[in-house]
Amino acid sequence: MALTSDQRKQARTIIANYLTKSETHKGKIRYSQFRPLTSLGDPPEKGFTTDCSGLVISAFYWANLFTKKFKIKDPGGYGYSGWGYTGSILSTNKSRRVALNKKFFIGDMALYGPSMGHTTHVTICRRGGGMMDSLWTSHGSEAGPYATRLRYRRDLLCVVRAESLA
Repeated sequence: MALTSDQRKQARTIIANYLTKSETHKGKIRYSQFRPLTSLGDPPEKGFTTDCSGLVISAFYWANLFTKKFKIKDPGGYGYSGWGYTGSILSTNKSRRVALNKKFFIGDMALYGPSMGHTTHVTICRRGGGMMDSLWTSHGSEAGPYATRLRYRRDLLCVVRAESLA
């Protein structure tokens, strides 16, 4: 069953708060690509180890934990088992692509890579708006989590909206 507008707003607020806390406590969040994710549900203040897709899935998991009357689906498609990755985020949400000239909402996910069959990175929108005023959270081996703008990089494949927030 689709969420109401108020439920989507509540979920987006929780996701934005989680991402803001992750950026604030970035010194406690380490980078590693491993599965299954073992940090789902860990608060950013405690610290944990994850990669870019793990941070995205963790933000949705956090929203799912704190929305008692409705459920937020795993954008990675694995029911919060810890096995989701950038490719599964794309395959689970590719039917809900968002045009780059449209407004972005909290929880939208930008996928990067050399081709649609080979995604290598994902960022998540933590403040909605257009291309120039939206704010995204990225996490990678170089740094993170950190705030960034959505950029027209050559490897930007698409932006997708999660089923629960569509």
